[in-house]
Amino acid sequence: MRTYLLTLLLVLGLATAGFGAGADAELKAISQQWLDAYMKSDASFLKSTLSEDYEITEPDGSVATKAEDIRSVTEKTFVLKTARMSDFKCRMLGENAACVTATLKISGTSHGREFSGEYRGMDVYEKKDGKWIAVASQMTKIESDKK
Repeated sequence: MRTYLLTLLLVLGLATAGFGAGADAELKAISQQWLDAYMKSDASFLKSTLSEDYEITEPDGSVATKAEDIRSVTEKTFVLKTARMSDFKCRMLGENAACVTATLKISGTSHGREFSGEYRGMDVYEKKDGKWIAVASQMTKIESDKK
């Protein structure tokens, strides 16, 4: 009986680890597609990936909704020219929720003003009907060391 229980626990543990690994790869791909959508001004990707009550806390502390984010892309008040993601991490919060963090090196324009630099981003996802949907995000600019 003890051997059966240990085997069952081991199998469940491996299944859980495998589930997390699959979600990690899937969410990394979605994160890259999201960056690509901004660079291509692809509002349709945003419409299908962001929850209706999605909000992003911008580097300046302001908060934008899904509608505002999509509008900034369609009206091209936000244009992402370059984006490189590194240091990607995925933390599962149960079976149907995850917190993703990454470092982003980006450049572009926002309301006609050039921007560039490194940012730390965090996205919170929920899995609904078998699909990962972003529910919240936050971006923080990484300040260079002051000497």
